[in-house]
This record gives sequence, structure tokens and C-alpha cells, in this order.
Amino acid sequence: MTQPRPIVTLLTDFGEQDDYVGAMKGVILSIAPDAHIVDISHQVAPQNILQAASILDNVYRYYPAHTVHVVVVDPGVGSARQPIALQTARGTFVAPDNGVLTPVRAKEQGWKAIILNKPDYWLPSPSNTFHGRDIFSPVAAHLASGVAFEKLGQTVSDIVALTMPSLTIAAKTIKGEVTRIDSFGNALTNIAPLRWVDDHTLEFTGGDVPVRIDARTTRVVCGWHTVDGIHQNYSQVVAGQALAVVGSSSELEIAVSQGNASEQFAIQASSPVTLRFD
Repeated sequence: MTQPRPIVTLLTDFGEQDDYVGAMKGVILSIAPDAHIVDISHQVAPQNILQAASILDNVYRYYPAHTVHVVVVDPGVGSARQPIALQTARGTFVAPDNGVLTPVRAKEQGWKAIILNKPDYWLPSPSNTFHGRDIFSPVAAHLASGVAFEKLGQTVSDIVALTMPSLTIAAKTIKGEVTRIDSFGNALTNIAPLRWVDDHTLEFTGGDVPVRIDARTTRVVCGWHTVDGIHQNYSQVVAGQALAVVGSSSELEIAVSQGNASEQFAIQASSPVTLRFD
């Protein structure tokens, strides 16, 4: 049987103007020349581990199970933090052990983790400031080319977990916060998952029991701003009008049609959000 083409994804906070991403790709292709490299994003806010974790959580399930995902958002590079890899039934992940793999670890059962402590699979003489090039990229390339997971490091029973933003659920309110701002200025929240039952009814299943919500009478409060109702798409309001929608990953989202909610309402990551319903 023909083996599938290796896939390696990259998620970093390096931006596009410097040489960092190009160097990582060169390392990967030198070791695994048949690899298909996919850029998930290089626009994570600098050192924002939670944002990277959220983006990874939203995309990894759409890739084939043989994909190797490389995440380099690494404010602790050169410190005592360990480089790790996580193997799951839905993909293999190479990253710093700083909590960026928390959502994957929580959702994927039967995972295995290793500390990447085998220099034979690194570049020679790795720097103290660019493990993305010198450790994570070569390890990912070796995995993509078929090297057994267990050969690359020492098994560990646990990895670092982030403290994820929590929800406070009451009889008529759900309180959460903005987890990230996307490139359109939309504010994505941790009030999730929400799904449409019919044109006017939402079901929230993030608590102990499902909650049915009338989207027409709901109010979303963020700071001094209140948005009435939850819509199915941006075109249901006029240009420049604020609205709440259910985003593509089933999360409550605050937006401005053809505008920028973050700028218009001074919303940022960690801003509190309350969903009120009757």
C-alpha cells in the first residue's frame, strides 16, 4: 500500500517578515524532502500561549491522523522548560512543554508523551534561542519520515497544563471571557459549545445539563456594551452594526458587520463577557 505523503503543520508567533519560518521549513525539507508543509498561522500574538492553544484546538482535528503539528510559541526558550512531543490518535504534536497542548491533551484519550532528549534527532549544536529550528523542526521531520515516536525521547506521564478560562453558569446567565481576537477584530469567547436547534433557538452544552436559549431575547454584555440577540451570520445586520453570532467553532463571538469589534468596543483578550437569557 502506498504511504500517504507526510504532512507537517507550523503554528508560531514568528510573523512573516523575518527568516525564522523559512529556516524551519528548510530544516524539515532537508530531512523529509517529500513533506507537505502547511502554515496554520505565524500571526499568534508574541508569547501568547493561550491564543496558540486555542488556534491549534480549532484546527488539528481537520487534518489526517498521520500529520505532525509543530507549535512554537515559546517564551521559555533556553530555560528549564522541556521540549516535548505528544502522540494521539488524531495526530502527533511537537512543542515546548508550556501548556500549549492543553486542549489536545484534554480531548484526546490514550495520548503518549515524551521529552525530546535525544540530540541525535536535533540539529548539531542547538542554539539557546531558536529551538523551533534546531530541535522542533528536525524532530518533526524525523517523525514525518517514519522514525518511531519512542526513539525520539524519554516517556513521561504528564505534561504542563494551562489554567484555561472558566465559565460561571447560573440560572439565567453564563459568564466567560474573550479568549482571542481574530484578524477581523472579532472577539471569540469561551462561552461554548453553542448549536442552533432551529432558527430562533440555541442549545448550550458546556455545563452539567444542556440549556435551551431563545436567541431573539438574549443579551450579550461585554464591558459597557450590550448586544441584543444572537444571529446566525454577519449579513443579518446592516454594515457597522454590532452583533453576536455563533462562530465556526461553536463559540459565542462578538463582531461588527464589516467592521472591527475589538477596536470599536475596546474589547481584548480576557475581557469579561456575560450571556443573559430569560
